[in-house]
Amino acid sequence: MKAKSNLFRGAMAVAVAASCSYAAASTISASSTQVVSAQRIANAVTADAITVDKINVTLGAQYSANGRVTLTLTNGEFASTPLSATCSSAGQSDMTLARESTTSNSATYLVTGITAGKATAGLVCSFEGATLKTSTLSGDVKVEFTATNNNNVAIDNTAIGSAKLASVSNQFAFKSDTDFNGVINVTEANKKFVDSDTTAVALVTAATGAYTADSYEFVLTAVSVGASNTAAAATFETTIAGNFSFVKDTGDVVCSAGSLTTGSGRIAATITSGTTAPTLVIADTCQSLTVKLPGAALSGPTSGADITTTLVAFKTGAAASTAASVSFNPVASFTASGTAFGHGLSGRTQTVADFTAGAWTTNGTTIDVPYMPFGQVSPALSHVITLNNRSSIGGTVKVSAWRAAGTFGGVTNAASACAQQDYALTSVDAASVLTLTTDVTNYIRNVCGWTGQTRVALQFTVATPAASTELFTAYTIDGTRGNVVVNSSNGRGSSTR
Repeated sequence: MKAKSNLFRGAMAVAVAASCSYAAASTISASSTQVVSAQRIANAVTADAITVDKINVTLGAQYSANGRVTLTLTNGEFASTPLSATCSSAGQSDMTLARESTTSNSATYLVTGITAGKATAGLVCSFEGATLKTSTLSGDVKVEFTATNNNNVAIDNTAIGSAKLASVSNQFAFKSDTDFNGVINVTEANKKFVDSDTTAVALVTAATGAYTADSYEFVLTAVSVGASNTAAAATFETTIAGNFSFVKDTGDVVCSAGSLTTGSGRIAATITSGTTAPTLVIADTCQSLTVKLPGAALSGPTSGADITTTLVAFKTGAAASTAASVSFNPVASFTASGTAFGHGLSGRTQTVADFTAGAWTTNGTTIDVPYMPFGQVSPALSHVITLNNRSSIGGTVKVSAWRAAGTFGGVTNAASACAQQDYALTSVDAASVLTLTTDVTNYIRNVCGWTGQTRVALQFTVATPAASTELFTAYTIDGTRGNVVVNSSNGRGSSTR
């Protein structure tokens, strides 16, 4: 009779544990995380799936026969789930599970057996061989675990968390690495870069000689995506917007393929991966250049490897060119108008945000005017501002202004800089004289907003050679008193600001 009493108390202890121990919590983990390319997902057919190695759940409560456990996905759907699972410790299987039902993103298992008298807390349940439907994946794909006892009461679910099974990444990362930043030498008719600015210019040696050039680089980095989880690479292309008219030969009306192949050869491109060079396509307006990388260059790199493409612009053609390099005017800035990476037969793309690609400037003329009065009321002021360009090239004219502190014409001003500095006024033609009086007056009144009597210092930047450029500056008061203002182009130093 005493033995029966002990057996009854043991059975009661397991029963109490089964109904009261769900304050504990299980933990869930995955043996590995798959990285899947967004381009494979975009190209995936319905049957395409990736295999999950193993999902492990460490139980934190006492389970009972006919209880249930459920695996639920976020950001994806199951293609298949294992028919059964075992829960073990020290290599000993002490609890079995059989799949009872499924939905697109969940699988529920019935507890079909537990070793007699076995405490289930601490057992590890392994779900092996689940597959995920590739076309449904996005972001981080995670799995969560929930459980109920044989009375359908939730157990073992406190702060369980989730395990990441897969993540989605673009197949390649892109960066614009080295921008165009050359300084064009105006004393060489805008046909060469200055070679004194070593930070901006590369000296490139070719079979026909050495030519001063500037280069732009962009880099594709292969992301750590397993080979089975990628899409077949097609091509990469980027279109750079900017003024590429320098590639034309003298007399060419438009840019064409011939501008790149039969002319002076002023654009060259190389790539670090593969033996095929990039293909260059130029718009007939000369305002954009498309760089296309071959698929062979993209299919070989290992995870983390860089594919660097270098675009070199030569401002002077090779010695054997059919004509002299045309001058480059105006000075250019460059931006990528769109970048796309094609994958697979369906032509899916990896789009990259627009980016800047640098700018070219000149070593043209800087002219400082130490002072110039402006105003609309008494005393009445008039001006003469004339630019004389004696060189064989034209260029842009820009201006900056600073207002001096003090009282002029009864108006007191605080020192300030015009909000719009390096303001583009106009362009000057080769071998010409240009009157800037109206342009500068409008800049002071309408752009800077200085409408009262004031005194300003001016700085002009002209994309023409300094030795051939001179600015004449003068003003009159009430039409009777004239004053010539000597500036830095005709004998005076920098402005007084």
